[in-house]
Amino acid sequence: MALPELVEQFCSYQRKQRGKTEGGVTTYRWNLTQFLTFTRNHEGRMARVSDLSQQTIQSWMDDMAKADLAVSTMRSRQSTVSSFCAWLVKRGVLPTNPVASLDRPPHRREGPRQVPAPDLMDRLIHSARERRRTRDVALFLILRYTGMRRESVATLRVRNLSPEWGLRGVLVKGGKTRDIPLPAVVMQYVQSYVENIVAKECNGLTPETPLFWSSWGRRNEGKVRRPMTGKNLWRLVKTYGRMIGHPELKPHDLRHGVAMEIYEQHHDLEQVRALLGHVRIETTQVYARIQPRELKAAVNFYEAKALEVLT
Repeated sequence: MALPELVEQFCSYQRKQRGKTEGGVTTYRWNLTQFLTFTRNHEGRMARVSDLSQQTIQSWMDDMAKADLAVSTMRSRQSTVSSFCAWLVKRGVLPTNPVASLDRPPHRREGPRQVPAPDLMDRLIHSARERRRTRDVALFLILRYTGMRRESVATLRVRNLSPEWGLRGVLVKGGKTRDIPLPAVVMQYVQSYVENIVAKECNGLTPETPLFWSSWGRRNEGKVRRPMTGKNLWRLVKTYGRMIGHPELKPHDLRHGVAMEIYEQHHDLEQVRALLGHVRIETTQVYARIQPRELKAAVNFYEAKALEVLT
């Protein structure tokens, strides 16, 4: 069987049997496609199962290093190939996992580069309200007060709404589900949006009705309306970011902003870990590191001392 066909079977397995999100499966497919492309260019033919060898995979890693790709990118791609090979081993296609004996690029836990302040996150909501975009307000409210990933927000359904709690059974990274609280006033706004807008546009509601939809014009088709994806949400945040003077803003930055706000309020990493859904507390530790603006404030007492020395 051709390797590209096995890649599609692997992606289907991850989606349907492991419950991975569409975004996660897309990443798997992209990483494996990079390996298939390298093999085709290197060997001058379509990739075969026999190409899943230590020598070929190491040559691929060396090629990525020569192209000066980020260590995190190399690690992600190698990890995907390792998962693919482990899946093939379980099905008797490969005798062993060739990646197991290769060196792994180091995993460096670095602090978030962009941490928006609370007032900046609020400006997204204010901007959407000024434009009278109820859907966008509902989206930004959820991002602003939960720190959810964009894929999880984009794939919310009517069945996830719980008036007394917030959001129940939300599909998150790794194909797992979580219950995520929302402030009562935010929950009321989201419910009003669903009942007054989504219900009318969808001609009624079912438990599986998506909360958020995108509409756009397409040549020869007219207006197209489909459930939102993580990519749609990313573009929306970038659009509003430009409106408020922060074109570099991304949905994941809001996750960092919420995490820092919770930590600064309670100084409890366990609360941050629980809100973000991290499995290990070590992942959450990056938010305990001092931020540049805090470091600047910490050494402000030197101003008077320096002035005294210089005068």
